[in-house]
Amino acid sequence: MGLAAALVFGVGGAATVYVLTKDDDKKASASDNGKPGTQTGSGGVTGASSSPSSDGSGESGSAPSAKPSAKADPKPVTYENINLTRGYHLTFGDEVVRPQDGEDDGYDLSYDSGSYLEAESTGGTMVLLDPGQEGTLEVCRAETRFTQKVNVDKLAPGRQMCVTTGTGHMGLVTVKAFSPEGSPSTYMTLDLTVWRNGAV
Repeated sequence: MGLAAALVFGVGGAATVYVLTKDDDKKASASDNGKPGTQTGSGGVTGASSSPSSDGSGESGSAPSAKPSAKADPKPVTYENINLTRGYHLTFGDEVVRPQDGEDDGYDLSYDSGSYLEAESTGGTMVLLDPGQEGTLEVCRAETRFTQKVNVDKLAPGRQMCVTTGTGHMGLVTVKAFSPEGSPSTYMTLDLTVWRNGAV
């Protein structure tokens, strides 16, 4: 009786081990079939997706667009030794800037008969720079001590003024000299640097 029980127990145990081992093999085989990286017949990789971008690089998403480049500063145009007679004006947008007769008529800069320089154009402004202060486009853009006119008695050779026109031009006026005593006309000699469309 004991021998029969042992045999039954032994056969049952072996059958159980066989069934459990067989189930483990099936699970392992199923797991291997689902693993990414298993090669297919076409040479592709199962489980790895690749969605090509519109540029064919294989990377998804669009490339960041380039930032627009900053607008370049205009090149300065310099006019030297302009003799601006009282009662005349300058227009910075002219190809050749030279004194024209007339004042108080929307011009960019005039030497008024009242003995002052005036920013004439609508929206135009002036800034008298400090003695020794060197005018540049950056300085003229930054200065905000605006006025519409500067009396001639406040000027001396070497003084500079920034002029912004209502049309968006920017000019740097440098006083060089005044008409001598006994001259039949009253004028001042100026250098003018213009940055067309240079105002910001």
